[in-house]
Amino acid sequence: MKTSFRNISLTVLLALAPAQFARAADAAEMAAIVKQKIESLRADCATGRRQVTVTLEELNRLRVKDVDLRPQFEKFKAELVKMEERAQNGRNRADAMKAKGEEFFADWEQQVRSIQNPDIRKAAENRLVKRKKSYNKILAAMQEAKAELVPFMSNLNDLKKMFDGELTASSVASAKDLIRQANWHGTDVNESLTDVEKELDRVAAELAKYQ
Repeated sequence: MKTSFRNISLTVLLALAPAQFARAADAAEMAAIVKQKIESLRADCATGRRQVTVTLEELNRLRVKDVDLRPQFEKFKAELVKMEERAQNGRNRADAMKAKGEEFFADWEQQVRSIQNPDIRKAAENRLVKRKKSYNKILAAMQEAKAELVPFMSNLNDLKKMFDGELTASSVASAKDLIRQANWHGTDVNESLTDVEKELDRVAAELAKYQ
């Protein structure tokens, strides 16, 4: 899937914005478009989780009895290259969403303060608080996934360097603790990505009321 993680910021901001921010676009039509984008981004997030799983599977097969180590190591390295790309996309995505979100809500707050009618202003303030809370939950899950990627990728690259230097049954056996840590950290990454997906599902469900 070619959908970029970096597109998530604008997409979710559109999803959380009030109907009047759509301007010329019909609210129901805009909701349908944004929901489709969120579903696509959610699928991309799931692809990231699968890459974590596949990379660990190839790593763990190095410990299978009588495995042909060299070709198996090459399979692991090939998946690690893909994992590096996914990790970089994830870091870019989290950073972009944080930066764009702060700017977006600052503009929104300024517009709310400019509303003269107190009743309308109060309703707008309530919507702003609710949408900002939703956005912050997604952002927190994304930042957590970014943080979990650090030790995970460190483990994987340390193992690659170790086996580049010596690839034997003995060296693989001696790396069992580091391999175990990689699996633990991979689980943490996948749990954080699952949290992002859950929040995207909740936003998509919120959009359904406009359709």
